[in-house]
Amino acid sequence: MIRAQPPRSPDRAAGRDGARGSGMEEDRMHRYARSEVNARLGATIERGEPLVIAGAGIGLVAKAAARAGIDLLMVYNTGPFRMAGHGSLAGYLAYGDANAMTLDLGREILPVAGDTPVIGGIGAADPFRDVPQLIDQMLAMGFSGITNVPTAGLYDGTFRRHIDATGLGYPREIDLIRTCRDLDVFTVAYAFSPDEARAMAEAGADVIGAHVGLTSGGWIGAASTLDLDAACAATQEMVLAAKAGRADVLVVAHGGPFEDPESVARVFAATDVVGYLGASSIERLPVERAVSGVVRDFKALRPRATARPPE
Repeated sequence: MIRAQPPRSPDRAAGRDGARGSGMEEDRMHRYARSEVNARLGATIERGEPLVIAGAGIGLVAKAAARAGIDLLMVYNTGPFRMAGHGSLAGYLAYGDANAMTLDLGREILPVAGDTPVIGGIGAADPFRDVPQLIDQMLAMGFSGITNVPTAGLYDGTFRRHIDATGLGYPREIDLIRTCRDLDVFTVAYAFSPDEARAMAEAGADVIGAHVGLTSGGWIGAASTLDLDAACAATQEMVLAAKAGRADVLVVAHGGPFEDPESVARVFAATDVVGYLGASSIERLPVERAVSGVVRDFKALRPRATARPPE
């Protein structure tokens, strides 16, 4: 079983504008040890830059984000649904083998990620997989860390109580993060409440994504979310709880109304997060806007051959 990863310098190549991780070098797969990923993130914070983490559901998005200097790429089963034009929550319904989808997507993303660490999602309560073996398999593929997606944290009410009580819910995800820490594997953990944020910090998560709900915006985003002030307040509660659990944990904002740089600037100003984790906001919304815009621009042109003759 894989327990160590080959050493690699935490330094990243500089791009044409001096930004690290430009990806202008030839694509090649890199796998990093937990200490190396944390060193890279620490260097970003030391420079006064935010951590920016992106979900990637297709290789082109991963390649573009890596070349732009993204700090981490996240690969999990909701991405393919999202980039196929469906709501991200399709990944939380029984429409596919979540862990198999992540493994398949990893084969697409890892070869084009350049020198960017790639974090893979594990559905921790999968009854047909041995989680430590799955962690080993993902590390052998080239993933540099693990996250808890799909996550039961998005469920609530009676269903949530039942899946937690029957060993299919969020406690299994806390166990996943604890297992990874015992194996010295880097982790990003989604948390949805102060109690979950503290539990994930105590379990050893390196980064916690303070999740305030499905991202708004675009054609298939959440129709209603917390307003910005409420989302910032909820985020800060999770930051404080996580820090109470372990002082050195890093917390980033995610979801809800945080859908663009302007809204993320608000949470940066109002809370103690050190960065932002975007999925829909970095891959779905930009594609919707860019493709629609360029099609409209092409349609606005008038070829000479089809111009109407003067009357």
